[in-house]
Amino acid sequence: MGRVHRGGSTGSVEWGAQFIGSPGRERDLRNQRASETNASGRKGAKRPATVFLNGKFTAQHMSGTQRVATELTLALDRLLGRKEHEGAPNVVLLCPQGGTPPQLAHIQVRRTGSHGRRLSAWEQLNLPWHARHGLLVNFSGSAPMLARRQHCIIHDAAVFETPHAYTARFLLWYRTLFRVLAWRAERLFTVSQFSKRRLISHLRLSTDRLDVLPNAGDHLDRVNADATLLQQLGVQPHRYFLAVGGANPNKNLLRLREAFAPLARERAMKLVIVGGMNRKVFSPRAAQGFDAGDSVLITGPQDDASLKALYENALAHIYPSTYEGFGVPPLEAMACHCPVLASNAASIPDVCGDAAFYFDPLSVEEMRDAMKRVLDDPALRADLVARGARRVAAYSWDRSAQLLFKGFAA
Repeated sequence: MGRVHRGGSTGSVEWGAQFIGSPGRERDLRNQRASETNASGRKGAKRPATVFLNGKFTAQHMSGTQRVATELTLALDRLLGRKEHEGAPNVVLLCPQGGTPPQLAHIQVRRTGSHGRRLSAWEQLNLPWHARHGLLVNFSGSAPMLARRQHCIIHDAAVFETPHAYTARFLLWYRTLFRVLAWRAERLFTVSQFSKRRLISHLRLSTDRLDVLPNAGDHLDRVNADATLLQQLGVQPHRYFLAVGGANPNKNLLRLREAFAPLARERAMKLVIVGGMNRKVFSPRAAQGFDAGDSVLITGPQDDASLKALYENALAHIYPSTYEGFGVPPLEAMACHCPVLASNAASIPDVCGDAAFYFDPLSVEEMRDAMKRVLDDPALRADLVARGARRVAAYSWDRSAQLLFKGFAA
């Protein structure tokens, strides 16, 4: 049976903290090259006159890494508007033709390349050429392999640890790319202590080579909820569970549906799943659990106004993933005063701390019991909402952007 308030840290988030592990055997030459990196950047590296941001995300559908890229770009824009940063480097968002950048006041937007060019070709060829006289910052895991100077965020080690979830082509490319970035990138970030430990192991990095830049959930604070979608779906407030995540085998939707089925029959509940599917990235197994039924509603990707309304009116948000590098949806739910039921796997307990009711994601029975418990216990729901409000306040896109900014503005 799952337990509330277990499996995670109950303290404050350690912004940019280093994971302290045993020194182990001597690392290879890549760490000798990287050992000069400190909290203010690489020793001897010149402060760039211009910082270029990889705007590939502006031409993609919103999912986890695109969310991170969007919110960090917006947070950097707010940061650059502060008086104390008047002498900061120029920041330019480089976008492919057809990209739709967020509304920015202090970051310049520059479109490059030609219409109709594949995004992968734009990123590998066009982007590094236009960023060649400055520092390139990559938010979304992908990056040009041979850019001269770049900082990169690698979100997780899933291509090494859950290969069954991806196509062979995707695995080959990203395993190769991450190894090259581990050698060549001026600075590397990841999103959680869990991801840091796993990437250090797979890429044979020293602990000071990789800094932690947490995600957040406060972006929905700026959004006005739009409940139109609830009416279109025909769902009533607090009569559905909400799952947010695309068709990735790691999202564990097949077990979720199996766990939920008796609640649909016996308690007239519904399950709403928000997310899309990318067959170029994920293996054919991704389609399992991603088909609609009488009590299971698949909405596809949604805008933030509809998503916020879904969180606010759900009985609870359920997050059954078997693997996550961070996991933004639980924080979004907490920001919307929605109780969270969460897997006790990977990074999730570290992110959610004492603000979730945990279950074993491989146990259909534990998952079902967690849903029944929150359905039958109003006091538990209220407690989770209160704890969630405190937990989500520990994360901030602005604080993460400040860490990123220090790396190239020092």
